[in-house]
Amino acid sequence: MSAYRLTLRAPLAARADLSGINPATLAGLSAQAVAWLTLPYGNGAVPLGDLFEVSQVEGGALMISGDPRLDFVGAQMAEGEIEVDGPVGVLAGSGMIGGRLVIRGDAGDGLAAGLEGGRIEVAGSAGAGVGGALTGDRQGMKDGMVAVAGAVGPGLGARMRGGLVLVGGDAGPRAADGLIAGTLAVAGRLGAGAGRGMKRGTILVASAPEAPAPGFVSTGPHDFVMLALLARRVPELAGLFGDRLGGRAERLVGNRLAGGAGEILVLQ
Repeated sequence: MSAYRLTLRAPLAARADLSGINPATLAGLSAQAVAWLTLPYGNGAVPLGDLFEVSQVEGGALMISGDPRLDFVGAQMAEGEIEVDGPVGVLAGSGMIGGRLVIRGDAGDGLAAGLEGGRIEVAGSAGAGVGGALTGDRQGMKDGMVAVAGAVGPGLGARMRGGLVLVGGDAGPRAADGLIAGTLAVAGRLGAGAGRGMKRGTILVASAPEAPAPGFVSTGPHDFVMLALLARRVPELAGLFGDRLGGRAERLVGNRLAGGAGEILVLQ
């Protein structure tokens, strides 16, 4: 199977919008046709070939060289695979329906906003609003999986209603704000104010949260058989927490001020 490699000719001087560039939109096109595709750049638009050298390669993934001004990478993608060698800008994987997005660098704000399916892997850190809502939407990520090896900024999982987010480093303040459903797993420290307005869902943490939002009540340590089952069914979780995911955790229930029945599980 043939695919394409998009190699930046030079570091970007303005923000570029790659929302229309994915394996499905490039399928069946010649390299010349791909180079003539137009994308928003700064205050105007340019042919993709002005910014990228386009070369055909063997394999199924669309390969892109990264830049922190490269926005909307993988946005709305429904199938296929994109691999980015380096950082990306804002809203990577936003509104994604399926497929796989691999980022070998950092990601900007809004990673996986409104995600409906698929898988996103980030080798570095990510900015604010991971798994949150798109502008104008009332709900955030609905399904799929996001794995960030490093830290994430504030607002992790805000208004999220499904799916799984794994964070290898620390999470900034106000995580799970208005969380409706889904699971957040944080191997580092969980910032202050987590769980404000949380309705349901689960936050898994490796250490006691800094200061959860008011409205959480500890029910003490419990043995959770489902944690051991999760470790077997979701190997990424087992890899994140190691032996800590053995079944015992302190359970904090909330947010009761919002009538919620979510939980923060602090692994023992």
